[in-house]
Amino acid sequence: MKVSEKRKGAIFCSHTGKWKDELEEHLQTDKRVTLTAIGRNRYELLAYLQKQKDIEIVKLETKYMKNRDKGIGLKVAVRKLNNE
Repeated sequence: MKVSEKRKGAIFCSHTGKWKDELEEHLQTDKRVTLTAIGRNRYELLAYLQKQKDIEIVKLETKYMKNRDKGIGLKVAVRKLNNE
């Protein structure tokens, strides 16, 4: 079972990079996908989304995690642009 199936659409972005494949799969079927990241992974996530010309950032939220040692968490809602 994938992590995203447990979270019902939210994809946790880890350092392994598997989330990129999951994102592409979800964008084929879902209109809107939510991604979450903490630590250095949030920079990788934002850089990846900025390079993708067919993905639009709908909503971007930041907040401190309950465990302050983890730093700031990032929650991004994206959707695929129509090429019409």
